[in-house]
Amino acid sequence: MAVLECIKPGVKPGQVVLAVDLTTAGSTDEALAAIEQLGYSPEIRHIAYPSGVHVLAILKDEQYESVADDYLLDEWQQLLSVINPDAVHLWRGKAS
Repeated sequence: MAVLECIKPGVKPGQVVLAVDLTTAGSTDEALAAIEQLGYSPEIRHIAYPSGVHVLAILKDEQYESVADDYLLDEWQQLLSVINPDAVHLWRGKAS
């Protein structure tokens, strides 16, 4: 699936990141409440894109030598059902 092949700036080889971009999620308070209702304790970070700085709620940031192609897809899809889909990201750095 294309979402897993995406490499974002700062994502290292073998790193898997599940995040919500609070800048594009709509209401920040509602997005954070939905994230916390799903059992996450997000870490708030920022990332500088060419279009400007975005605030991210990092839900998972893990490092693996190898990972299944469908890893975290269920969680990603669950987030898509409660948060603006444009704001939900699942990034994986390709292992070299």
